Amino acid sequence: MSHELDWESPSWPKIDKGAFFLHCRNDCSNPLRLPNHISVCFCDMSQPEIRRRVGKSQRRRDGLIQFAKDHTSQNGEDGIIEHIFRLLPFSSQRFCVDVGAWDGKHLSNTYSLLMTSDCTVWNGVLLEADSERFAELNQLHEARGNLCINTTVSSDPDSKDSLVHILQHKAPHLPKDFDFLCIDVDGSDYWLLHDLWKAAYRPKVVCIEANPTMPNDLIYIPARSDTIRHGASLAALVELAERHDYVLVETTIYNAFFVPKNLYDLYFQDLVPDTSIEALHEITMGTSIYQLYDGTLKLWGCKKMLWHRVAMEEKKMQMLPPERRNFPFAPQPTFSETSIVDMSAYCKNHREGGKEEEAACADAIVGQLKQDGFALVRGTGVASELCHDALSATNAFLQEAPESVRRSCLTKDRARRGYSPMCTENFASLIGEHGPNDLVRKFRIGPSIQQSEDNLPDSPLFSPNAWPSSEVWDEDSCSIFQSNVQAYYDQLCLVAHAIVRAICDGIVRQRPALAPSLQAVSRKESLDHTSILTLLGYRTGTRHKRTQKKRHVHPLVASHTDVGVITVLLFDGGDCATLQRKVDNDQLLESVEAKWADVMLPPIVPNDPVFVVNIADCLSELSQNYLPSTLHRVIPGTGSIPRNCLALFVGLEPQEMLTFGNDTMSYEEWRKKRIAKSQEVLKSNQQYQKL
Repeated sequence: MSHELDWESPSWPKIDKGAFFLHCRNDCSNPLRLPNHISVCFCDMSQPEIRRRVGKSQRRRDGLIQFAKDHTSQNGEDGIIEHIFRLLPFSSQRFCVDVGAWDGKHLSNTYSLLMTSDCTVWNGVLLEADSERFAELNQLHEARGNLCINTTVSSDPDSKDSLVHILQHKAPHLPKDFDFLCIDVDGSDYWLLHDLWKAAYRPKVVCIEANPTMPNDLIYIPARSDTIRHGASLAALVELAERHDYVLVETTIYNAFFVPKNLYDLYFQDLVPDTSIEALHEITMGTSIYQLYDGTLKLWGCKKMLWHRVAMEEKKMQMLPPERRNFPFAPQPTFSETSIVDMSAYCKNHREGGKEEEAACADAIVGQLKQDGFALVRGTGVASELCHDALSATNAFLQEAPESVRRSCLTKDRARRGYSPMCTENFASLIGEHGPNDLVRKFRIGPSIQQSEDNLPDSPLFSPNAWPSSEVWDEDSCSIFQSNVQAYYDQLCLVAHAIVRAICDGIVRQRPALAPSLQAVSRKESLDHTSILTLLGYRTGTRHKRTQKKRHVHPLVASHTDVGVITVLLFDGGDCATLQRKVDNDQLLESVEAKWADVMLPPIVPNDPVFVVNIADCLSELSQNYLPSTLHRVIPGTGSIPRNCLALFVGLEPQEMLTFGNDTMSYEEWRKKRIAKSQEVLKSNQQYQKL
């Protein structure tokens, strides 16, 4: 149904009546009708449109297929077989061999010949491996004098159970040029026919099963094995037949019919002038895979495992994780040289950068932080492969693994090591704001505890890490997850302290009087810290409900600043969540007038990874707010790819003494006071959640 719009309505924006609107798609079924025969639709063009084009088939329908009909067969084979033997010279006695005869009737291609033929007496040799089906088969045919054999036919030509050996020793009366051969053993069909022809058997008509999912141009010859069941492609069977002077004359969905070339020339050429696969077969059960420019794999055609009744899931067949799907040759977002700070003077080759290079780096990162509140850095020496592995591990755990895996390492302590489900934490409280809980999954690790229990500080910052249990997640997945995340954590801690030193050097270059306050954080060794690595997983379609008092959509993670020294973030290429920074600090955080800007991030992890750095509360206070804490939030994105993030919250030793103006306290004391403020907000926030 189309929607009519009152052109003169004050609710409609002022536009030129001569304006021309195009449909988003030619077949739009629900356009908005405007005056002057103008229409527009609001279909979701952010999603791809996928339809099937009805093409012209090369499949001929004027051959033997026109006589297809079923009595007991599955796809018209009974009618095709009947007409084939009408075309061949009459014989009062004929012989058939049915390999894989089942119970003799169910989907049988020989039942009509052996049981209902009037003018011709058919003699059958029927082989069936299943004992229960064989009992029914034998009961049906024994009285008619047909030979039934209960055996599993082997593809090994030297086995006494090979088809050739069985026919030679158990059916010696069978002529070498018997009339009809039907093979349907769901696996080694190709090799049974191969060996029969090699042994000089020349049946007048062959009906053999081909794998119906394989393309017409694929020559697939299965391994010669009695346990591997793959089936052969039609092209492989045609190739085999041509080597033995047989011609393809018809196919059904599953079966192919062949006759000797001399019989084809005499009796079938007029009816079947074109014996190519294209003219005689059309794939109706095939599955195709095509690639999108960004590396996404898509399915086309049959999307079900035919013999297992299991749906194929595109998500499970992807070769690249979502964060690595991008077009390698797409134009990259352009950042100026001052937009991404090169940290190589501080990070690479054990600080081999000269004083001038370090000074330029320090000034650049402080300038970027002063301007935007965030700084993009590169040249850290961190390998892109390490970043990809850590992001892939994050996606596997937070997005793909069952919830039972995540809950096997559920956080149970004040330090929140391990997994925190959505809506269990509230970042808004960190700045004294009321708001809904965070819609993001989190997983945290901290420093590995190496001290003995006697020397271990009494602090939640040194709580043990909690990892997924191999009892609910397979051992390989657990091992890969832990090793990749731990390796990233160890490397980033080294990088983070180099970044802190650069920031402190830059501040002191501008404000030398701050040097004593910053000494505690600028010269710390990388292992003397309590840094926390948090894995964040944002899911597609996640939204907070609109409240009655506030009609806007809430962020996934509310506006907040970080507790600690700095935060170093790495994002993948997901697009369902967007990081934003506060532009105007004078306005209320979530007011309509508040101004927010998206933090520009590269869409992929480049060879030289780009990290996002922001100032946290501790360093902000130590610098006497020269670099204020960065207000930021995460809002829902418009895309459909889950987003993952690795956030390293850099901290100090609990007993590290810090100077804030005239006050001196340990990092642990400062941190407790800082978090206590948010705890007060959390208590009052319970009433807010009821609104």
